[in-house]
Amino acid sequence: MTENAQTPIAERKQELRRELRARRREVYGAPGGAELRAREAERLLAHAAPLRALIEGLEAPLVAAFHPTSTEADVMPLAAALAAAGAQLVFPAAAAGEQLEWISWDGRSPFRDSPGRGFGQEPDGERLGTEALRTASLVLAPALAVDRSGTRIGHGAGYYDRALTTLPAHARVVAVINPGDLLEAGSLPRDAHDIPIPEVLTADGLVSLVTSQRR
Repeated sequence: MTENAQTPIAERKQELRRELRARRREVYGAPGGAELRAREAERLLAHAAPLRALIEGLEAPLVAAFHPTSTEADVMPLAAALAAAGAQLVFPAAAAGEQLEWISWDGRSPFRDSPGRGFGQEPDGERLGTEALRTASLVLAPALAVDRSGTRIGHGAGYYDRALTTLPAHARVVAVINPGDLLEAGSLPRDAHDIPIPEVLTADGLVSLVTSQRR
């Protein structure tokens, strides 16, 4: 694809990011938004039972999660439950260059603001470098939205698309998003470098985007 052909996709993605962020703020930034998000976090944890069962059947599996913003789906109760079940949790952090670095989390320690521009919070654990996901069993990935054809739109830096290329073949990738962030098939533009997402977890359920079945 030529540079000129890519430009309309990039522009459309930027427009979509503005729209998606504004819609999240309307729902979760409004009065009662924090309470809604807390209730959805409980339902999300319940729907994640198959993922918890997967992890409990493995010996010290590596699981990647993320520390959500106040308008993202709250994945932290699930992350804590997986850590309590024996998983090794890692969270993304800013690193030199175009790759994410990964930091371990013990399931209890607090998070602190990241020194990286555009990054949220990160644990104060062991820094494992940029290759940590090569042994991952499960990745709980953030997204602004995912459509039912498996296209994910992130915040625009491409960090997660690059990180997902380092996974072993057996790793399970699940985007954790708000119920309203799961869109109809074909809603999002996809570039050649965009990695398709096979599963989505929301407060409404765990959905395979390969079979279109709710679990």
